[in-house]
Amino acid sequence: MTYAMAFLSCLKLWFSILVSIIAIIVLQNVLPALSNYNQNISSLSTFINNSLGYCLILIPGYWLYKFSKKQDLGDNRLTSKLLKTLFGDKHDLETEQPLSPSYNGPANFRKDVITFVYCFGGLQVSYLIWGVIQEKMMSESYGITEASKFRDSQMLVFLNRGLSTVLSGVVLFMNEGIRSKKSPPLYKYSYCTVSNIISSWCQYESLKYVSFPTQVLAKTCKIIPVMLMGKLMSGKKYEYYEYVTAIGIWIGMAIFQFFTENKHSDITTCAAGVILLVGYLATDSFTSTWQGKMFTQYQVTSMQMVFANSLLSSLLTTIPLYQVGSFKKTYEFIKEYPAFLTDCIVLSVSSACGQLFIYKTISKFGPIVLTIIMTIRQVN
Repeated sequence: MTYAMAFLSCLKLWFSILVSIIAIIVLQNVLPALSNYNQNISSLSTFINNSLGYCLILIPGYWLYKFSKKQDLGDNRLTSKLLKTLFGDKHDLETEQPLSPSYNGPANFRKDVITFVYCFGGLQVSYLIWGVIQEKMMSESYGITEASKFRDSQMLVFLNRGLSTVLSGVVLFMNEGIRSKKSPPLYKYSYCTVSNIISSWCQYESLKYVSFPTQVLAKTCKIIPVMLMGKLMSGKKYEYYEYVTAIGIWIGMAIFQFFTENKHSDITTCAAGVILLVGYLATDSFTSTWQGKMFTQYQVTSMQMVFANSLLSSLLTTIPLYQVGSFKKTYEFIKEYPAFLTDCIVLSVSSACGQLFIYKTISKFGPIVLTIIMTIRQVN
């Protein structure tokens, strides 16, 4: 009877996965026909198509998660070990510890100050380079025709995350290893990975519709949604003066941007750009808040966080990119405009370094401090 029940459970699992994949593929084939009726929704169509591509991995993963929760994973079979790595979690009910360090004396305080200066400087340098190259790649032409502009925001996300996976993987194998003694199941990383992919895509895509100073101005108010997300997700309480301080920082940055001459772009801001910026703020705020929860619940190093998120991001973006032929198009674009490859390498390296500093800051000081640092960065 036990074997019969196990067989039925496996049959139900594979049937659910098969039906889900077929449904997603049907939707992907219907979407292009619908988008032909309105040529002004290209970004929305791209977003939906990309999301359906992610679902080809996420929905089967969800069915596997449901299956693993109903099964006994106590044996040592390879499939059981794999499911435990992906979905097994013995620490769900453990109390979160505060992100901020406890100060036990002047020596510890000096160490934290040095760490803060290190993270602050690393973030400023990494993302100054990253921001300049990002704007160039998404808004400038590599030739004399309109076709010499690179338009694939999703491919830039893949290139960034792919290199981060390789670099962080090499460093981990040489040092602490991929997993710690109290590692989270892999699926826990998927929440912040998906939100990070969407926020990166929205950020790249918005540069097609808004001027660079407008995007910078939107980023300066990120501390407010981060505080709201922390309150919503973790029940954190903030004093009124903290909200006033956050609003004051945003007003100050807004005034600075208003009186700063726009030398970056002549793109006119439109409604689509504003929607993309709102999507960026919401998903990016969720990303940093969720990563903060991961650092408090588990023994995760900054490099392990970089590796896990980069690996999942690469896997999730591979399917939608392959389906639309982005790999071939990007290869042909690089052959025609070799300077683009150089920019890709610089962008990816600066992004990988920036991610490491981000996770180091979150693990040590929390998402609010990170947001303040990133807000100050906009002055550059």
